[in-house]
Amino acid sequence: MEINKKTWAAFSLHQLKKNIDTNPDYQRPAVWTKAQKQLLIDTILHGYDVPKLYFRKISKNPEKFDVVDGQQRLRAIWGFMDDEYPIGKDCDPINGIEVAGKKYSELDLDIHQIIDMYQLDVVVISESSEDEVRDLFLRLQNGTNLKAQEKRNAMSGKMRDFCHDLTTHPFFEKSVSIKNVRFLYDLLAAQMCLVTMNKGACNVKDANLNKLYIENMNFDENSKVAKDVTRTLDLLFKIFPSETPELKRPYILVLFILAQTLLNEYAIKGREQEVFDWFIDFVAREEAESKKSEDEQDKGFFIYHEKAQHSTDTEDSLDWRYKFLLDDLFVKLPNVQQKDPQRLFDEYQRKAIFRKNKGICQICGKECTWNTFQADHILAWNKGGATTVENGQVLCQECNAKKSDN
Repeated sequence: MEINKKTWAAFSLHQLKKNIDTNPDYQRPAVWTKAQKQLLIDTILHGYDVPKLYFRKISKNPEKFDVVDGQQRLRAIWGFMDDEYPIGKDCDPINGIEVAGKKYSELDLDIHQIIDMYQLDVVVISESSEDEVRDLFLRLQNGTNLKAQEKRNAMSGKMRDFCHDLTTHPFFEKSVSIKNVRFLYDLLAAQMCLVTMNKGACNVKDANLNKLYIENMNFDENSKVAKDVTRTLDLLFKIFPSETPELKRPYILVLFILAQTLLNEYAIKGREQEVFDWFIDFVAREEAESKKSEDEQDKGFFIYHEKAQHSTDTEDSLDWRYKFLLDDLFVKLPNVQQKDPQRLFDEYQRKAIFRKNKGICQICGKECTWNTFQADHILAWNKGGATTVENGQVLCQECNAKKSDN
């Protein structure tokens, strides 16, 4: 890794705006308030020192850079020079010239020159690996108020990449109503991966998620865990195919655990609308109960509300809320069938099914051999069909493939 120190005028950095990426994927989004930006401009006008900026050179011709550190300062300077906000109303005159409350375009040329020619120290990093840059970013942020997920997002590793990729799933992009502020979707995706690995509710605190990222740096995106997470998100998107205001943050992870249970253990296919209707009704009842006095509230909803407000990332809270939701769902949908824990026909069942149907495909009538026939559920397993000889039939390979496609 090569490091070179440069000095650039604010005007020059503004001219290079198109060649500087302030938001590489390890960076957090813009979080500075208007007051913080105005304080930085006040600092520049008074000639005070501004901390160094750190850039990573990513191409030579033309020169392009990623911002490793200083993106909030750089955005503030660019925003002011683009007339996005004025100088603070309490700013003192500069060289006898009033500047308070004025935007960049409204300032005298003498004040323009002070801002344009202000020299910023920039450290340019080149010949660097992705891991080196992420490590530097974390070191530079040490002691600042980065949130835990913002730090995790700067880590390297395939678990980090998988969680970040999950945030583009349609469930996040089209269903949930909460905004992806400070990598909130990455946080939820990481928690989903952790409960999937645990096969149910567990502690999903920051320490647990840090361990998840560190211990799974070589995570296989084609693993069973990865497929289970994606399949569960697919089911949630089927249940919530459009933006749903009721999908607030406290519900999302427990709904994920519930959906995973339904997917693995119950015949829920084709009943997504019923689950949606139940959830909307549940939220309405939960909100109505929360408005009552403690003495009037239903005890179950009272406990649910308390656990949804406090220690939401503990195993006890998640497990209790998930089971409460599942019990409530089965009250509203009492005829949900449990899947047979045995999905595949064993050798003895296959023989009995073959003899029962005399090796004839029950759809097209083709005669099958022992080595080519398919033992098929008459009532599909994922719709609650039992893995029994009575519910089994002979199909040829072509008819079984067509039935699976349908």
